[in-house]
Amino acid sequence: MLLLLVIAVVILGGVVLAVLGRADTMVSFHADSAPLELGNVSAADVAMLSPPLSLWGYNAQVTDEALQQIAQAVSARDVEIATLRRQLDELRAGEAPGEQGTAVFGNHEGQVPGVQRGTS
Repeated sequence: MLLLLVIAVVILGGVVLAVLGRADTMVSFHADSAPLELGNVSAADVAMLSPPLSLWGYNAQVTDEALQQIAQAVSARDVEIATLRRQLDELRAGEAPGEQGTAVFGNHEGQVPGVQRGTS
């Protein structure tokens, strides 16, 4: 009887120490799957993504990593799109009304402003 009481106290003490964080750290296990490297993410990559299954549903760690990589790729594209739109707005603001495209494609006579045709 006394032995059971001592065992119970030791187990209870171990649980209290573990809950308080004073016990040794838990052993970390290596992932069962290879690290996820999506590279440039496209819509097809997202549609075809199938994270590995675990006992209950998808492997949370791999799924979280995939979602983080997708979020980073979408954020990078959003920044690039915003930059390109700003540059386009600046280019459009620099043109006078009625001159749309003349700096690049020439005027109605087929001449590019500031460029003279050579006479030969």
